[in-house]
Amino acid sequence: MPLPASERYDDERICAVMSHKLAAHLAGHGWIGKSCLLITPRAGPRVRWITILTDAPPLEITGSPLDDHCGECTDCVDICPVSAFTGVPFSEEDPREVRYDAAKCEQYLNSGEEWSVCGMCVYICPPGLRKK
Repeated sequence: MPLPASERYDDERICAVMSHKLAAHLAGHGWIGKSCLLITPRAGPRVRWITILTDAPPLEITGSPLDDHCGECTDCVDICPVSAFTGVPFSEEDPREVRYDAAKCEQYLNSGEEWSVCGMCVYICPPGLRKK
């Protein structure tokens, strides 16, 4: 059963049925940054994730979660036009609200007639940027 990248399950909590980013993080594809985006070493946050649930036999686990490489960087926090990010590093134990206010993002996006996504946090993130 495919779970598309942008299919919302809960409008009140502004979330999907499961976190594609957390699944990718646990599989070792990247770390979850201060923007709550999964950041890969090669592409940074410039990726889209989908999940496919299956009853196929389990795969051998070969990866492990990557350590956070954001360090002292707060570019995504600083550029956010509605201050939706707190700058608190990711911890599996913390609810998303400790790091990110999804409602602020949603309200900002709904207020614009010329855009449906902001993407400033994706734009500014150093990992994966192409050097000119």
